[in-house]
Amino acid sequence: MIDMKKLFSFNSELNKVTGVQKVLLDIHHAVKDTYNAKIVGTIPYGQVNKNHGITQSEYIQFKNPFIFYNSIVIVHERKFLLMFWLMNHLLFQRIKLVYVHHNVLYGMKRLTFIPKTVVAISDSGIQNLMEYFKVPQGNIHKIHNCVTDIHPRERIYTIKDKNITLLYPARINSVKRQVEIYRKLKGKLNSNIHILFAGEGPFLETLREEVKEDERFTCLGFRKDVTDLLQKYDYMMLFSSQEGLPITLIEAAMCATPIICNDVGGNCEIAHNGQNAFVVSNWDELIQCLNSLQNVSHEDYLKMAMHSRRIYEENFTFEKFKDSYLKLLSTLE
Repeated sequence: MIDMKKLFSFNSELNKVTGVQKVLLDIHHAVKDTYNAKIVGTIPYGQVNKNHGITQSEYIQFKNPFIFYNSIVIVHERKFLLMFWLMNHLLFQRIKLVYVHHNVLYGMKRLTFIPKTVVAISDSGIQNLMEYFKVPQGNIHKIHNCVTDIHPRERIYTIKDKNITLLYPARINSVKRQVEIYRKLKGKLNSNIHILFAGEGPFLETLREEVKEDERFTCLGFRKDVTDLLQKYDYMMLFSSQEGLPITLIEAAMCATPIICNDVGGNCEIAHNGQNAFVVSNWDELIQCLNSLQNVSHEDYLKMAMHSRRIYEENFTFEKFKDSYLKLLSTLE
């Protein structure tokens, strides 16, 4: 049997379900037939979120730094780059490090030891790496996030005498701004607009309490069936304060769901204003956009849906993602 090169995907927050963990798992599934691939976390296996579907045989709890000797390690958190730099320079571990830059980041610049191989998931990430962290352009490899393809259901959309439903699928926290969104939009939406928040997070109970008696809003909590919901509801909505390249926007495109969002991070690499999305820049524009959805004709809506699907197929499939990572990793062997 031919020994396969060891490859580890490292993340300390595998108890959570966010886009970072989804990308980690996509990379793991893309490379596991080519490499001896394991997922490494800092928590016991029993604390790993079961929704990730990580088996005990493919998980290692990080206790011994020497497990990484002469391997490829893909790191998904900037705060651990110094640790791996020290392993290489003090413990001579011969680790070939790949850092996935998931978001636009600032601060702790002098303690950020970015390796020679960096994956940026969006143009804004590339700009952040080059301008703030002074990473040479030749060290940056742009690879879009992906989602595994499903065949979207046929969309049925009529605007007369019908609620217009918007799914807001995201971790419920200050960055995704669900509580702030509710407070800004409360009492300002037309009677046929209904926004449904799907997700969990530190502000879940606050959101649930605030929306419980408002028929314009529903708090669904954590849902495993986000892609089913995206195909059921009319629009996908995201209005974060910052982003990387949101998995949920890619899921919306895959499901042929039109999008409403703002221009932060890599949003507009997925949501093309006037084609598959309405992109707004402030609260007033968001309210005006939502209240104008009843004016979108059936024909225009279906055109937006088709554009969403086309954008997904051209840029964000698992096959393209897998090919890009395998090509990059082959240069490190």
